[in-house]
Amino acid sequence: MKFLISAAGTGGHVFPAIEFSKECIAKNNEVIWVGTKAGIENRVLPKKIRLLTIPMSGFRGKNLILKIASLLGLISSTFKSIYYIFSNNIDYVVCFGGYISLPVGLSAWICRKPLFLHEQNAVIGTSNRLLIKFSQLIFLGFPINEPIREDMLLVGNPIQKSKKSSSLEGNQRPLRIYVTGGSQGSEYINQNIPIALNSLELQMEVKHQSGKGKSSGIKELYSSKISAEIRDFYDSPQDLILWSDFVISRAGAISLSETISLNRGSLMIPLPSAIDNHQLLNAINIAELEMGLIHEESELIESLSEKLKNIIETKLYIQWSEAENNIDHFQAARRMLSSILKSQK
Repeated sequence: MKFLISAAGTGGHVFPAIEFSKECIAKNNEVIWVGTKAGIENRVLPKKIRLLTIPMSGFRGKNLILKIASLLGLISSTFKSIYYIFSNNIDYVVCFGGYISLPVGLSAWICRKPLFLHEQNAVIGTSNRLLIKFSQLIFLGFPINEPIREDMLLVGNPIQKSKKSSSLEGNQRPLRIYVTGGSQGSEYINQNIPIALNSLELQMEVKHQSGKGKSSGIKELYSSKISAEIRDFYDSPQDLILWSDFVISRAGAISLSETISLNRGSLMIPLPSAIDNHQLLNAINIAELEMGLIHEESELIESLSEKLKNIIETKLYIQWSEAENNIDHFQAARRMLSSILKSQK
């Protein structure tokens, strides 16, 4: 069978789509990918996956002229996607959200090809919502903030399989914390987490991902009691999660899925400008699993320090590591492929 997969722009869409693609290929299916010329998919896509591109960009948050340009791009990209589907004899189309999904999903409907959607976040994104009426199944990465329909299936977010996590109980070493604002970094996290941790006056080890070009001066913000390693980017975030006792991070769907799947909890600081406030909704899901606490940027720095003090003094991070995660994200890709193939029998 031939799968056409669309994902572009950010790792939050691209990385789960890669894991699903690997599952398809492992089961002797062929994968063709539709992305953009400038997106992260150009750098991270496995060589065995053929990349085709369309000239598509986002629509929301732009002025009138750029919105008109995006609309023209949508029309052009839809025609180009139709050509890709017919010329490659595609059997199934799977879209992972984001602006690129709209022309690819529309082309699947026009070509009468089975369309499947995956939503990573706790709120359905704009493109996926527009495509629901044309799709056969919508796979969910997290429970969403609305009633689940019959054509929705909670499977989790496809993530890379990893080593087994170890128990945190009985460790005699200094506390270990992995701090990350994601691949782009976070000014709020970079500037405020060192101050909040310093106020606790405890010996600890910190690995801090600052984001590209943002590491300068951060190490100096940490006190001498904290052994801090600062890097622009870590190649293997799962290794850092396993190394840590808990994580301080934004609330992106994939990073949270990895953290809870590796039996670690998080102090989550949702990005306030996230579209549809999806990061806060993601964080609420994790808090309800009792695998994390939420701190919003609008709160005082003293509140951030108090939450960290509570996590450490009560050893809340050990409770997080022992909490039951009801979604096996490591099996999400397998469940997606199985459901797609069964739906066509």
